[in-house]
Amino acid sequence: MTAVRRWPWPFLLLLAGAILATARLVPAFRVDPALVLAVFLPPLLFDAGFSMRAAAVRRELPWILLLGLAGAVLTAGLVFGLLLAVRFPFAAAALLAAILAATDPVSVFAALRRLHTPERLRLALEGESLVNDGVAVVLFTVALAVVEGRVLDGPGVVGLSVWLTVGGLAVGVGLGLLARRLVVFLPRLAQIAITVAAAYAGYLLAAWIGASGLLAVIAMSLILGTAYQPSTHHQVHRFWRQLGFTMSSAVFLLVGLQVRLDEVVGAGARLLLLVAAVLLARMLMVTLVTLPRGDLWPWRWRVGLIWAGLRGALSLALALGVPLEVAGQGEILTLVFGFVFLSLVVQGLSTGPIFQALGISRQTAVTTVG
Repeated sequence: MTAVRRWPWPFLLLLAGAILATARLVPAFRVDPALVLAVFLPPLLFDAGFSMRAAAVRRELPWILLLGLAGAVLTAGLVFGLLLAVRFPFAAAALLAAILAATDPVSVFAALRRLHTPERLRLALEGESLVNDGVAVVLFTVALAVVEGRVLDGPGVVGLSVWLTVGGLAVGVGLGLLARRLVVFLPRLAQIAITVAAAYAGYLLAAWIGASGLLAVIAMSLILGTAYQPSTHHQVHRFWRQLGFTMSSAVFLLVGLQVRLDEVVGAGARLLLLVAAVLLARMLMVTLVTLPRGDLWPWRWRVGLIWAGLRGALSLALALGVPLEVAGQGEILTLVFGFVFLSLVVQGLSTGPIFQALGISRQTAVTTVG
């Protein structure tokens, strides 16, 4: 039992679902992509944004934006180019690059806190994850529109990207400020109900006007995360952490139930190419972003940033969101499953030991930066 507990729970859920699907112990089924995006993703993103500390975010905002915004776009572009170079089909390359643009290193955060990882490094990873979640969903929506032929030229791509971003953020900020005024006068249970209603209402309203509902949820979560006294914030956050855990678990299991292990093995060569492309792109991105400030980002920290960039629930949920009509939908889901599976096992289990071997600790941070 102790050995089992060492393995990341998302990996175990993925494996359990895939074993059941491979053995055909559950009937084959497909989940409505729109349902996945509307039901499962708002809690995942709201939980991530609500937990961010405003003061800490402001202090490290330039690096969070560089790694999360520029980093996600650069990573997606590099992955797209590398996949085309090794002859992936255009549709698969575009969608995979967008889907895997989002890091989701939840499974390593507990280990990093136990290891007393420098606060700037932890905040960079957490903030990067939240920001590039938003970037990834915009990239995914645009890539899907291009693949489905709804957007055919450069101006159309730019226009859609801008509207998704501006419209989503506007809805999120507007509803977030309104909900923030309401929660001040309500008891705790009603406050939780308001945050749940606001998260889903924001998603649906933004989607209704053609903007990014997930960006609306992220913006709302950041605003509402600063609306509470510490004791109340802890109670509301605990609810969202539990809801996010439940939804994340459901996503991992759902994907596992729709992918057979023999299909993953059959896609082994393409999967390894995909892994190599993503890791190379992340290495190049981290190097380019942090190189001008080597005094703040010593090489050990850069290695840590590269290795801790896991992919997880958001990538799986976006893969589930690819419509059946898209060419190669089945292979995209299989490759994302395999990528997340390997990411959780290899990076998830080794991040703690690697950080220890690199000597990344608060004591190291003091001597290095000072």
